[in-house]
Amino acid sequence: MTTKNNIVKPNKTLIVFAIIYTAITVYFVIDIKHDESASLGYLFLFPAFWLIGGLLLGLLFWLTKIKAKTTIDKISLAFSTPGPMLAFFFIWSVLPYSQSPASTYEYNSNGHRYRQVKYQYSNGQTEKIEYYVSQDTVTEENPFPENDIWLKDSTWTYYNKNGTIERKEKY
Repeated sequence: MTTKNNIVKPNKTLIVFAIIYTAITVYFVIDIKHDESASLGYLFLFPAFWLIGGLLLGLLFWLTKIKAKTTIDKISLAFSTPGPMLAFFFIWSVLPYSQSPASTYEYNSNGHRYRQVKYQYSNGQTEKIEYYVSQDTVTEENPFPENDIWLKDSTWTYYNKNGTIERKEKY
């Protein structure tokens, strides 16, 4: 697309496609974080979404509805693929403060939901064990807390890389 002055304008179709594609991807990631038990389903959903998105993007190019002529078009094209998301998560995973737990365990006791979170060093040794209790009470009819608010609980244990206890913090 050009204007009267022969200035190339960004392709609106490509920008809208990139925004929708990125919004759906962000929604999936947020939903995975919110409901970790459903994350296995996303193992199949993400590739299907990428395939459908890629086919639709290819179809739009083939029908010449979109052409990447400007820098904004090229950026939009990049965000219409899984590349930026994969790059972001790779970079995020190597940052020291983005550590993911090695395991989590939840159970109900005394009218509350309890959570144990275990972190490990890269050598497989336990780094720390954290304990939380739900702020809301739970019952047999409603076994999960209404709000996702967790309070520090019990004794947190921090370990050295050789497996010995470094310190304990009581909450």
